[in-house]
Amino acid sequence: MRQEKTMKVIANHAIDPRITLETNAGSDRSWVWSAFDFAEGELVETVFALRFADTEIANTFKAEFQKGQKEMESLLAGEDKPGEDGGAAADEAAEALANLKTKDEGEE
Repeated sequence: MRQEKTMKVIANHAIDPRITLETNAGSDRSWVWSAFDFAEGELVETVFALRFADTEIANTFKAEFQKGQKEMESLLAGEDKPGEDGGAAADEAAEALANLKTKDEGEE
């Protein structure tokens, strides 16, 4: 996540399934959570707070955050293991990408 005006990185953390979003000061349009952040190049436990323009946007953020947590939970459970082909399709794609070449302007 970046600051809107300066574009400075202010949040660089995994969407850990153990993170809980809590309302900030009882507001229905802001969330607070704690995570291990790496925005400054060093792992530091940080408390984050976000306030949105309205409740609908805040709830959309929460839903997407929770969706990311579920995906991370499945990855941590090993559900990203190679399929029935033993990873052959991934190896084939990696080889195809490795063989890609770029052309300079004027080359054909």
